[in-house]
Amino acid sequence: MRTTRRGLLRGSVLAGAAVAIPVAAGAAAVPALLVFDSRLAESADYARGAAAVQRIDLATTPLRAVHQAVAGAGLIEGLTRWSDWTVLRGLLEADGLRRASEARLAAPLSGHDGLWRWSMAAR
Repeated sequence: MRTTRRGLLRGSVLAGAAVAIPVAAGAAAVPALLVFDSRLAESADYARGAAAVQRIDLATTPLRAVHQAVAGAGLIEGLTRWSDWTVLRGLLEADGLRRASEARLAAPLSGHDGLWRWSMAAR
């Protein structure tokens, strides 16, 4: 069998597509839990626009209750202050979840120097 440049390119495109399809499907998954703080304008807007099975508002739910609510969740996303994120991350890591993404976002409406958009997923 002869190997040509065209054949190599075609094979790499097919291999790339095979890898990209599961990654894109995983990225489109609806989180089991969405954590937000309704006292922060950006976080409340994020919660209104995001799809999730269950939502937890840190303004009305104590962290102990949040920890109980997240038990067994496969994918958790949030937009919170740094202090809330560090506490939640520690609790979730103890439950076997790992950080999938983390990014600092500007928060001019709420007057904070930044909020953290994050996600945790089961291994």
